[in-house]
Amino acid sequence: MSTPVYIGNDQGYYGTKVVSRQGDKFYKLFIRNMVVPNRVGEITYNNDPHNIIYREKDGDREWFCGKLAIEQSGDDELFDSHERRLFSPTWFREKEYLIMFRVSTGLMLQGSTEPIISVALPTDSYIDYKEELKRRLIGKHSFEIKQGNLPFRRIEFEVKRENLYVISQPMATLFHIALDRDGQLLNEDLFIQKVSINDLGFGTSDIETLHGETIIKRQSFTSRHAMLNVYHLLSKRLLEFTRDVDPDGNGKEYPIWSLNRVIRSGEISFKGKVYDVSEIVQKCISEVGNALVDEVWHRLDYGDDITYIILTGGASIPFKPFYRERFGDKLIFAQDYGIEAQFANAFGLCKFSQSKSRTVPTENIQEAAATIQEEFTVPASVHEQLSHDDND
Repeated sequence: MSTPVYIGNDQGYYGTKVVSRQGDKFYKLFIRNMVVPNRVGEITYNNDPHNIIYREKDGDREWFCGKLAIEQSGDDELFDSHERRLFSPTWFREKEYLIMFRVSTGLMLQGSTEPIISVALPTDSYIDYKEELKRRLIGKHSFEIKQGNLPFRRIEFEVKRENLYVISQPMATLFHIALDRDGQLLNEDLFIQKVSINDLGFGTSDIETLHGETIIKRQSFTSRHAMLNVYHLLSKRLLEFTRDVDPDGNGKEYPIWSLNRVIRSGEISFKGKVYDVSEIVQKCISEVGNALVDEVWHRLDYGDDITYIILTGGASIPFKPFYRERFGDKLIFAQDYGIEAQFANAFGLCKFSQSKSRTVPTENIQEAAATIQEEFTVPASVHEQLSHDDND
């Protein structure tokens, strides 16, 4: 019998993050979440495994994935794809979702054909669409991929119903922190106390409050304050800045997908000069970070009845100071648990796959309600009880 492969696949707005385990080894994978049709024909690249082409069989339409898709797509394609993912709770119905799921899962199989896999949905979509997502993914997947200048190779695997789990994205981080590397319970306190998991992504921020594995709906929501807002605000502020320094007063427009480098370096090059814009970048982060924390602060009733605020997701690093200032010692930072914040959900999903697949029911296990049962005496008849009462 082959060694099982446990996979956690977290398909997000900006990127798809996957963590897998086979035997004692863990693997992680990041692919930019972008899929576009091949409209340039024959293509030759150096042997960069991030240049990925997908097709179902020879002669079928080819699709560029990840880095290659970003490079070969037009601005309108990027905008359309990003907007559909951001605003549609049923993004998983799109062809692009299925392609990205197949490619990212297939690259982590290590020879297995029946992975044990967990995926996630945003907080506001989980209850309504988890069963539909399962139906979308269950079954046999057969396709070909080409990486770099290597030839196409066929990948085949089957997702069986009993090997597929769907949970909410923030809950995945809870399992990352509460379970050890083997999927065994490590921190029982997180399932006893009331915990709010704040999954700060690129397009949205998912806030999910749990008591055990039960979602507290009143204190769970999806916020539109996210890293994307920083990019939109920065794009606007850089246009204003370049207009001010431009002798012609024209300035320059910066598309949001071009701003990664600016945010990292704090610099822009404009008409032959380099300008320090780090203060502008920080002000944009501060505005969005404070707006997000204000919303969370009020929606969680100031966190008075919550024991822990768990901060996770790719945008948790820039927004952490605003959370720390507001919530203090209640804050738990997922990145402190041994893996980058953007992989916390994927790692939690991988651990969850292990924990669920190894759950074996036993005959002598008790129902949870057994712990609150109390024995009491029932009178033989109402008359007997009344007569007894009358004699008292």
